[in-house]
Amino acid sequence: MQRHWPLSDLRGKNMRAGVAEAVRSLVAGLTFAFLMLPGAASAGDMANPMAAPLNPCGDTSQHAAAPPAEAPKVMTLKEAAAATGVLAKMTEATKLAGLDNPEVDVGPLTLLAPSDEAFNALPQGIREKLLAPENRALLTDLLLYHAIPGLYPTERLLKAKVRNYTISAIDGSALEINKRMKTGDIDIAGAKIVRSDVTASDGIIHVIDKVLIPPAVLAALNAPPAVEPALVAEGDQ
Repeated sequence: MQRHWPLSDLRGKNMRAGVAEAVRSLVAGLTFAFLMLPGAASAGDMANPMAAPLNPCGDTSQHAAAPPAEAPKVMTLKEAAAATGVLAKMTEATKLAGLDNPEVDVGPLTLLAPSDEAFNALPQGIREKLLAPENRALLTDLLLYHAIPGLYPTERLLKAKVRNYTISAIDGSALEINKRMKTGDIDIAGAKIVRSDVTASDGIIHVIDKVLIPPAVLAALNAPPAVEPALVAEGDQ
């Protein structure tokens, strides 16, 4: 038996069907418009969302991992001396004496480095004799008098329980240390530290305002030149 639907029910069904069709048409239109956009995902990518790479912004440089920071390089004593800008004379003397060989490892050192002004303050005759080729041994002895085995930062020098004491240079000579408690200054063998604790990978540099001359070296530099024996003519014999 054929069933007759009320007119109101038919109108309701037709209305719902029309709305559904309109929604389907709208969704289809939006999908088509999206696919036409530049860089839009393909149908295969839409089926597999994980296949499409995610890019939150156009500039990917800001998302790149920063390279690891390199550790600062620690300078050697030679490099640290050059970096001070006031030890050119000391560096030149060390080179002349052949004491700048990087292959020779004597362990960490504390260097008492006279400034360029200190070298310039030497009497001209003493300075010329020190740099003369025939006096290389005296120059070497003088430079070794400025080197102390081990590390002696100013903190260690000031921690001594007495105001006056001695420490040994690398040649075995005793260097007198005098602490000035009121000012915190340190004198070493009569020279004042004007720049302290220049650290390096193989030691410490204290810049001093005076060239330290060992007594034996000073005596040799001040000695009169040796008199060569006079040649005797054959006729005078």
